[in-house]
Amino acid sequence: MSKEDPLFAKGKAQWLLENARKLSPDQRALLLAIVDLDVASGHPLTPEERAALDELTVQSEGYDASEIQQAMKHMVEAQTKRKVVEWPKDLKRKTQPKK
Repeated sequence: MSKEDPLFAKGKAQWLLENARKLSPDQRALLLAIVDLDVASGHPLTPEERAALDELTVQSEGYDASEIQQAMKHMVEAQTKRKVVEWPKDLKRKTQPKK
């Protein structure tokens, strides 16, 4: 997605504004996290998108963008707890050309 592309498909910001309560708390939090990431990368919001997200934020109790960012950073930077084992060399998928 480029900065010029709309954040939501046409009409979806209005749908979200009207139906934010129908989403589960997890769905709202995930949507807000994705939008936060997109906005942080420089995507501008239209007034309709901003209104929809404001309504979504009001509906999302306990949403903390920094908590999600910390979890993502941990997932990316964490060291493995066990040795990563390579596949056995003799384990190869054989594909036969179709005749």
